Amino acid sequence: MTTSEFAFTTVPNCSDESDAKVRATVGQLISRILPKKITNERRRDFRYPYPHLIYLTPIDASGQPLNEQSTVVVGKNITERGIDFFHRDPLPYRRVILTLEAEDGTRASMVTDLLWTRFTRQGWYDNGGRFLHVLAQNGPG
Repeated sequence: MTTSEFAFTTVPNCSDESDAKVRATVGQLISRILPKKITNERRRDFRYPYPHLIYLTPIDASGQPLNEQSTVVVGKNITERGIDFFHRDPLPYRRVILTLEAEDGTRASMVTDLLWTRFTRQGWYDNGGRFLHVLAQNGPG
């Protein structure tokens, strides 16, 4: 699979009902990756380790996806509402499309609002954001 497989034409506006769909989609993806639920999480949403590669497509200020600038980032943790991941360079975009994939090939693409970034001692950037809207959901293939 290459980043060119994730060429998006439009990014719809987010709505209130997007949150429920985002949570349901990410919850299904999490259950495929980690079927056992772990307890005793102090945060509002449980964080699951997500050590997987993620396709990232930047979205420009006008809301258009920048498919030619798609890249791959390294996942760190995921919740039903958001994610954090590592990237080698600082990301100059506030909104991105993250495409997540389970081992069985099921994938989902979410518009994500990047809320924070930290520079790590190892020279990578740790980025975190909240899922806003599901763009595509595909079965294995």
